[in-house]
Amino acid sequence: MHRGYHNLTARYNGYYYATESIKEAELKIRSSYKYDYDRLLPVFLIPSNETAKSTFPEFDKAIKKSSNCIQRHTIKDKKGNEIPTAGKWIDNNWNVIGISHYYKREFFSGIEAFEYVIRTYKSTDKYKSMYWLARSYMEIGSVTQAEPIISLLKEDKKLPKKSKKLLPALRADYLIRRGLFAEAEQELIKAIKNKPSRKDKARFSFILAQMSEQQNNKKRAIQYYQKVIDAKPEYDLVFHAKMKRARLFDSKSGNLTKLKKELMAMTRDIKNKEYLDEIYYTLGEIHEKEKNEIQAINSYNLSIRNSTQNPKQKALSYLKLGEIYFEDAQYVKSGAYYDSTMITLPKDYFDYDNISKRKQVLETLVGYILTIQREDSLQKVAAMTEKDRTVFIEKMIKKLKEDEEKKKEELEALQNQNSNPNYNPNNSNPNLLNMTGGTKGDWYFYNQTTLSFGVNDFVKKWGSRKLEDNWRRSQKAIAIEESTSTTTKDSLASNSNGKNSDTKKTDPIEPYLKGLPLNDSLIKISDTKIIDAYYNLASTYKDDLNNNKKSIFTFEELNNRYPNHKYRASTYYKLNRIYVSTKNQSKADEYKNKLLNEFPNSEYAQLINNPNYAVDKKSQKGEVELFYTETYEVFSSNQYQLAYSKSTEAETKFGKNDFSGKFAYIKAMSIGKLKGIDSLELALKQVQVLYPKDAVIPQVQSVLEVIYNIKHPSESGNPMQYVDTFLLDLNVPHIVMAIYPDDATMSELFKNSLSDFNTDFYGISDLTFTSSLFGSSSQIVTIKSFKNAEEALKYIKNLSADTKVFSGKVKKEQFTLMAIATDNFPRFFKKKSIDYYKPFYDDHYK
Repeated sequence: MHRGYHNLTARYNGYYYATESIKEAELKIRSSYKYDYDRLLPVFLIPSNETAKSTFPEFDKAIKKSSNCIQRHTIKDKKGNEIPTAGKWIDNNWNVIGISHYYKREFFSGIEAFEYVIRTYKSTDKYKSMYWLARSYMEIGSVTQAEPIISLLKEDKKLPKKSKKLLPALRADYLIRRGLFAEAEQELIKAIKNKPSRKDKARFSFILAQMSEQQNNKKRAIQYYQKVIDAKPEYDLVFHAKMKRARLFDSKSGNLTKLKKELMAMTRDIKNKEYLDEIYYTLGEIHEKEKNEIQAINSYNLSIRNSTQNPKQKALSYLKLGEIYFEDAQYVKSGAYYDSTMITLPKDYFDYDNISKRKQVLETLVGYILTIQREDSLQKVAAMTEKDRTVFIEKMIKKLKEDEEKKKEELEALQNQNSNPNYNPNNSNPNLLNMTGGTKGDWYFYNQTTLSFGVNDFVKKWGSRKLEDNWRRSQKAIAIEESTSTTTKDSLASNSNGKNSDTKKTDPIEPYLKGLPLNDSLIKISDTKIIDAYYNLASTYKDDLNNNKKSIFTFEELNNRYPNHKYRASTYYKLNRIYVSTKNQSKADEYKNKLLNEFPNSEYAQLINNPNYAVDKKSQKGEVELFYTETYEVFSSNQYQLAYSKSTEAETKFGKNDFSGKFAYIKAMSIGKLKGIDSLELALKQVQVLYPKDAVIPQVQSVLEVIYNIKHPSESGNPMQYVDTFLLDLNVPHIVMAIYPDDATMSELFKNSLSDFNTDFYGISDLTFTSSLFGSSSQIVTIKSFKNAEEALKYIKNLSADTKVFSGKVKKEQFTLMAIATDNFPRFFKKKSIDYYKPFYDDHYK
């Protein structure tokens, strides 16, 4: 009777309601899960760190139910020890606790629960624990620990049928993580044959299609995408299966016309309104397959204009346009689209680094092009007669004002329609003329593409700033005082004269004359900028873009415009190498002869005459590097006299080289160790003078600052300067502190919201909080206690992201949230100053 009562209650009072809570949470996870269709879909759905919090209440409820059940209904002997074979449902409740921790991403707590079941109980529930234990190990990245568990499950002849059905999906997940896609494919096929849920079947089919696509087996991929559609899962999965399938159709199959009609029909379906950007993107890819570049560009632009909720898709459409213009060698346009791509592309995108590198190359290249355009434009204006120049600038000012008014009117019209303007870099205003009245867009200030780059460059340097006078000043009070003072003086002068005196009007043309090269020295500076830009532009074409044709054209244009420029030897050498690579021997010989005749003693001439010259230089550099490594090791082992001797030897043995600054730094530090702080300071200052651009200079400056602070303690900064008196132990119990201004209304709202937050998301943690005054103008709320620093920091992250706590009058920017060890808290609270602890927190916790 005793066992019957406890087993019945453990099953229906604890286990049943706990599993119902897990089912609710799993349903919430499935319905809110956002797939990344550019990666392999996951075999199992588990929330991310950001989304896991929304399911905490359900899983905490499950943990609480099962924990109470274990406490009340575990059957024990007279000594108080559990009798594992007596209770039928206690092991089930332990599994519930482990699964709940798994979904909360508290994997180590889950692993403890599963290992306890496997170790303690002999029922078939241990197989369930082994299954979830393997999944937990894989989620923490320990695939090798999951492998033996999966092998045991596979080999165990007593494995229950239910576990057998789950095993293929588990093995598929393991094999995918190992990169064994062929084996994983076979396991997923077995998983589908085991008749999983309709949604799981569709997801497994989608993964199979993605793997077939990776292996370039388009036919099989199309078949699996069709199976996804036939399974009729949620519409999002069906839609993306259709898009993926459409992109795989071969242009030679003859189905593209029909396919395009189907896609156009989808654009008219109301349920596809939020997917229009992806439909047009797919149409763009089909047009590209048909070699119809104009239609492809139009489709990608339509994708951008219809992308309202999917910034990643907008980024991919920008990227496609950037790639098209890149292949056409229209690098300015391509750069504009790559720039737009990087603004909206998520940093976790699989090819983010390569796209970012190309964007940087294009940005650099476009910068050189714009420099040439700008300086050419300025020189053309400067070459005009004064009368013509005045007429031109007046026309330009008038044109700019008209454009500004037109834009203002367009903006007002758009605002009245409650719509946002869609930027399309491909459209240019046909009314914009260049400075000489020739082809549109040549004049730097009339070209919309160049202006957009100018704006981007400004924002990078200065940030988004309010349009006002003295916008560059960090202390605007000075400017205001000057302005007020000037106004007051003018007013006084006016009053003393008994009449208003007109202030002198600024000539509107004068600001436009300031940047013009109106004399020989300014023209020389402008020419130098053009020469540098041409040389760097040609080198970028050659080295970064592999565009030999553009590189040759630019190098030769530089040589034709400026026959005596400073890069002649280098351009001859590079042109020689390009022509050799393109097998144009006559042109290669032409530039070889020019180099040898005009610069016979240059390093470039040596490179052509002596094929081993570069190898010899490299071996010498290797010898210096090896000697430096030896010197550094000696210094690191505190042999300062020997380090000083070797640094001095390097100066005479190798002369000036790439490691000279580093040798000088070691020599200076050795002097400091041997002779004291004054000698160190003098030696470091010599390093600063001799090697001002060397990589060691930041280290030199840091040491000099320390020396200065030692010698001038009264000037060393804030009297509350941080002293590391706190003990660092991240594994002891911690408190979370919230410090904010002493405002009664805000404080009450915050504490009420905090109480709700703790109940909803940390119900089983038994957190408590107290509040008190903190100094003369702040309050502090302490939440305790947390097992260690990691738990406290996770709590801070979740609390910071909660929009219910921080809303209305409770503004997040007014709060300082920090974790502190319980032993350190009394010392901090005694000082009642955030600055006393925050540096320590930033150093060791952030």
